[in-house]
Amino acid sequence: MSSNFTVQRRCEHCNKRFNAKTTVTRFCSKLCNKRQLKAKERNEKIGAEKQQSIILSAQVVESVQSNEFLDTRKAALLLGVSRNLIYHLINTGKLNAYNLSIRRTIILKRDIDSLFETRCLQVRPKEESRKMPKIEDCYYMGELQEKFKISEGALYHLIKRNNIAKFKVGKFTYVSKKSIEAIFLNQN
Repeated sequence: MSSNFTVQRRCEHCNKRFNAKTTVTRFCSKLCNKRQLKAKERNEKIGAEKQQSIILSAQVVESVQSNEFLDTRKAALLLGVSRNLIYHLINTGKLNAYNLSIRRTIILKRDIDSLFETRCLQVRPKEESRKMPKIEDCYYMGELQEKFKISEGALYHLIKRNNIAKFKVGKFTYVSKKSIEAIFLNQN
């Protein structure tokens, strides 16, 4: 038995209006049906992966909290920071660590706890010397190279090594005459 009526529907995937020939039709075409199915499968897979990663991270955190000796990866996971920050803390002496071999660094959990007990938030005051002087009181890089007969790379290295402030105006980079002349006069 064929039906001679159509029902105005809105496609669940592309949200376009179409004439449905049955009362249960949800999509305007087979293409929209396939795309909706793929999107549903993708979302289910992503949800399952998220759930699995949450379970794995909970297991790892539980094992990290139960261990007294941590490697850098587990210490980073415990603190919620990168391994590079852990190595930075070790190299600056803020965090004690023990090298068992070239590739094995162990951190005691109590050392991580003591890191937070002894440290407090330090707010650094803004340096007044970083304010840009007038352009008349500055050299631009090309002018410095000509005046002091120095290459561009050496000039940038000198500025960086002596922590001299650079200021960019337009396409030119400026350095204070007073600070750069003090360095060149001290070298002679």
